[in-house]
Amino acid sequence: MKSLRTKIAAVVIAVAAIIAAPAAASAYTPSGPTAGVTASGSLTPGGTITLVAGGYAPNTPVRFTVTGENGAGITLAMVKFVSSTSPVFGPYSANGSGVASSAGVVLPSNASGTYTVTASAPGYTNQTTQFVVGSSAGGGGLSDTGFDATSMLGVWIGGGVLLLGGVLVTVFAARRERQDA
Repeated sequence: MKSLRTKIAAVVIAVAAIIAAPAAASAYTPSGPTAGVTASGSLTPGGTITLVAGGYAPNTPVRFTVTGENGAGITLAMVKFVSSTSPVFGPYSANGSGVASSAGVVLPSNASGTYTVTASAPGYTNQTTQFVVGSSAGGGGLSDTGFDATSMLGVWIGGGVLLLGGVLVTVFAARRERQDA
């Protein structure tokens, strides 16, 4: 009887660990402004976007650089840059929450491909992100990152079947042990 209790306890602990580990890993919620840079708006050729970066102290000067195909064709509120290199926008002051936002950044009319946005501020590590414009993005939009939770359904079902099989083997082994005794 003691052997059966030990086996059942081991199975219960294993199940609890399998269920609790992902929940514990995703339990973190940041308490302040999150660090990171984003590009939002019309991510299409000729579209206007806003660049936003967070995680700074209030009033920190933040500069944004956008690189990519025809990066020199990117303008800021209808001001054309003469330089053939990627333009630098800013500095913009971080607000009281530590977030800096650019004015409207206009992508070139022939924008296409992957663009990289870098937010830089004195005393801080540069923050970068990428976005895709044009036909490679299926008509524009942010690139798809991460994974689809429904794609893990098979893994969860398979794990559940294996777990159920282990419990059944333990129960049948305990029955057989009782019958032999």
